[in-house]
Amino acid sequence: MLHALFIRDVREVKPEEGPEIDVWEILKNASPNEYEKIAFQYGITDLRGMLKRLKRMRREEKKSAAFSKILDPAYQIDKGGRVRFVVELADPTVELKWYKNGQEIRPSAKYIFEHKGNQRILFINNCTLADDAAYQVCAGDEKCSTELFVREPPVLVTKELENISTYCGERVEMECEVSDEDANVKWFKNGVEITNEPRSRYRLKVDGKKHTLIIDEADRGDSATYSVMTTGVRPLKILQPLTDMTINLGKEIHLKCEISEHVPGRWYRNGQLIHGSDRVKIFHKGR
Repeated sequence: MLHALFIRDVREVKPEEGPEIDVWEILKNASPNEYEKIAFQYGITDLRGMLKRLKRMRREEKKSAAFSKILDPAYQIDKGGRVRFVVELADPTVELKWYKNGQEIRPSAKYIFEHKGNQRILFINNCTLADDAAYQVCAGDEKCSTELFVREPPVLVTKELENISTYCGERVEMECEVSDEDANVKWFKNGVEITNEPRSRYRLKVDGKKHTLIIDEADRGDSATYSVMTTGVRPLKILQPLTDMTINLGKEIHLKCEISEHVPGRWYRNGQLIHGSDRVKIFHKGR
């Protein structure tokens, strides 16, 4: 006798949507155990780097003789957007210089400078993760600084799960699609995460943006509420891997790589952790 199996009320879970919110202010006032939830809700891909920079932001700015209005302590912009930095000079004849991570910024299609009375404005067009940095403007001997956080759009579920009714012993495939091939996706059965372990009855398959949960021979115990969640955060990726090198004995060697986020890394030699020393120097600059 065949028994019907009902996979019921299958739904997807998305990050919360709402009006534009200043994530800097939320993080400043939040407790540490809320940071991960905030990162999920607002698509923060570099939470650790953002928190580190928040710590070194000055709470109060000293009064300035050169600037009648200084930069805000921090700015945030979505990837691909345009940001506008504005200062006002007490003396409009003073020359300004703008810097990004200590390097002077020159006018280009990327960086647009504008003068309006005492205002001096810097536009940064088509912001990318490479523009996520510390910025500084100098007027004579005085300077003011800010931090720019470039936020990637959160990963969303673009094709939702559907309710399924099937029979015991049948193969079941539940599919959804997300907006980014590099998305972190988690599956749940009655609120409990499903893992892709070798002995698990459930198999998780990824094909580009399509994610599939497979049950080869469904039984009554598989009748449940299934959900899929995108964390809104992309996994770390190595953008520039290490390369094999040959070096003469006694010479200096430089090894470097680039990853997709502003997070520190660890170096290993034959599986053993390498620590910095007089002989070995380890640097972390951006990504």
